[in-house]
Amino acid sequence: MLPIHLNLGFNEIYFYEGIYFLISIAIGVYIAYIRVKKYGGKVELFDSLITWSIIGSLIGARLSHYLFWNLDLFLDDPTVLFSLSGAGNSITGGLVGGMVGGLLYTRRKNINYFEYFSLLSPGILFAQAVGRLGCFLNGDAHGTATESIFGVHFPRYGTTVPGFETDYGVSSSAWQWSFQNGLVDQASTMSAALHPTQLYEMFGDLALMVIVLWVFKKIWDTDKKSPLIFFIHTGGYALLRFALEFIRGDREFIAFANMTNLQIALLGYGIFTIFYAARYYSKRKANG
Repeated sequence: MLPIHLNLGFNEIYFYEGIYFLISIAIGVYIAYIRVKKYGGKVELFDSLITWSIIGSLIGARLSHYLFWNLDLFLDDPTVLFSLSGAGNSITGGLVGGMVGGLLYTRRKNINYFEYFSLLSPGILFAQAVGRLGCFLNGDAHGTATESIFGVHFPRYGTTVPGFETDYGVSSSAWQWSFQNGLVDQASTMSAALHPTQLYEMFGDLALMVIVLWVFKKIWDTDKKSPLIFFIHTGGYALLRFALEFIRGDREFIAFANMTNLQIALLGYGIFTIFYAARYYSKRKANG
């Protein structure tokens, strides 16, 4: 693991997950561009489409983090949304925000949103997987304690960049969670063994990507404007995230039946996409 503190000279950002976030965006954009070019999309519109999507993603990631995980802090000071030192980017919120940004642009240009989402989807899913790998390296979005063979001990301290020195002044969220739950003592430099929920989600994203690529190959030549890949991607991720929330260490605000507000929304949307995809597939099969 490599948790990073980014020293900007005038400010230091602790456990800066944004560096992995930016890497994932760059990789996702590259894959998306290759696919748009390969499958006959309008390459001249790509830059603007990606720009709108990225802006939406950044806003959604930041806003979702504070709405679902730090609502009190946001209500006390809404300007924290724009703070460089304020932690938090939600992958779920980033995905939703990016989709909204892309939808606004495609409507403006009068092009089919689902066609471009089908082209971009594998790149987005791969970027999501890279982002979760970054979360694992950083030690955030960790799971609860486990005695299974999958348990991972996360480091307490991060490394300052560009000095590459260990900073002993700030403890990681994984270590703090372990300490607060009585699983480690004050002298420990590693967390308790925790579920690597980041890696679970990473492998789930990659599995979704394989499914999307398979479906794309089946339908692209005959039904480019199909919303099927959109619902497989978003619905599959919603159900994946719903399941993983049960073993997330930073899980808060239990609302109903041991589920958070986020989980209730994810489950409802996931079920809707299952019914929609089944209905769409049945109609398509009936029409030959």
